[in-house]
Amino acid sequence: MQTCPALLLLLLATGALLARCSPTDSSCLHFSQFLPARLRELRSKFGEIKDYFQSKDDELSIQLLSSELLDEFKGTFGCQSVSEMMKFYTEEVLPRARRTSTHHQQSMDDLGNLLLSLKATMKRCHRFFTCEKRSKTIKHIKETFEKMNINGIYKAMGEFDIFINYIEEYLLMRREK
Repeated sequence: MQTCPALLLLLLATGALLARCSPTDSSCLHFSQFLPARLRELRSKFGEIKDYFQSKDDELSIQLLSSELLDEFKGTFGCQSVSEMMKFYTEEVLPRARRTSTHHQQSMDDLGNLLLSLKATMKRCHRFFTCEKRSKTIKHIKETFEKMNINGIYKAMGEFDIFINYIEEYLLMRREK
């Protein structure tokens, strides 16, 4: 009868683990309800700096965020692409953009924090988002961004609204599944 205490201990441990995980799962179930508000916040914050960065973008023949990226967002490994692009903006674009304008630093900090929060939610709700594969399109975006030097900052920030639209399309697509 020593199997009973071991089984009971296993059941208690499993119950404790499930109890600890349930708040995360329930917040993930409501993800689609807070998504529109989060996207409005991103658009509003970007609206505060959009004119500045788009007016500085002289490279009108180059587009960083093409429809290829949107296709990747909508593809099988969309989560990885969205995650990589959020990392690209929070770790590369926004820190460099902050140095170009002291007047817009708070808005850029807010944008970065909103992206980090959205990324954390996606990570916490990982069972709803499959993230596995590296993206050739994003590699190309990063290479072009680097080649453009300071103009890459203006280009990437000027196209931030496209990025928000692509995030929205991806998340709405995931919500429907």
